[in-house]
Amino acid sequence: MTVPMQNRQGNATRTRLVKTAERLFAAHGVDAVSVRAVNAAAGLGPSSVNYHFGTKDDLIAAVLLDLGAAVRDRIRANADVLAQRAEPPTAETLVRAVTEPYRDLLLAHRTRGMRWIKIVTQLSLVSHPALIASEQDLPDQLHVQLRRAFPASDPERLEARWAIALMGFLQALSRADDWHPGATPPPVQELAALYEDQVVFLIGGLDRLLSGTAR
Repeated sequence: MTVPMQNRQGNATRTRLVKTAERLFAAHGVDAVSVRAVNAAAGLGPSSVNYHFGTKDDLIAAVLLDLGAAVRDRIRANADVLAQRAEPPTAETLVRAVTEPYRDLLLAHRTRGMRWIKIVTQLSLVSHPALIASEQDLPDQLHVQLRRAFPASDPERLEARWAIALMGFLQALSRADDWHPGATPPPVQELAALYEDQVVFLIGGLDRLLSGTAR
C-alpha cells in the first residue's frame, strides 16, 4: 500500500471517529461515552481512538476543532475589527461579533452544528481543558473589548457576568431541536428567529448586568 493511500485511509478513519464521537457526545453526554463505545459505534477495532488520537481528551479536542475552528477564527476576526475602531463597542456590536458565527454554523450545518453546540455547552459548564485549549487566546481578546464596552462595571465581576450571559445564550441555542416538534432539524427560519430572540435578550441582560447599575 502506498503512503498517499495509507494517509487517505487514515484521514478517513479519523473523520469517521470524529463524526461518531460528535453524535454520541451530543446525544448521551461527553462523560457518559467511553472510548470503547466510540470505537464500537464507528465499527472499528478497540484501539482505534488511541491509535489515531491518543486519549479521549485528544478525541474531544478533535471534535471541537472539526467545526469549531472556523467559529473561533471568525469570532477572533470580529474581535480584531472591534479592536481597530476608535470608539468602544456597544453591547449589541460585542454580542453579535461573538454570536453570529454560532448562528451561521447552525444555518449551514443544522444537524452537526446543533450537536457541536450541545457539546460546547456541556464542556463550558465544567471548563473542560479541551475546550479551553481549543479557544487559544480568544477569551483574552474578548475580555479586552468587554472592558472597553463596560468601563464602569465592577472589574472583579465583569468576566463572571459575561460568562453567565453567554452560557444562557448557549443553553438556549442548544435546546433548539428539543423545542422543535418532530424528528427533523428545525428549519433555518426557525433557527434564525430563535437566534435573534436570544441575542436581543442577551443584549438587554448585558446592559443591565454590566452597565455599572447592577448590584
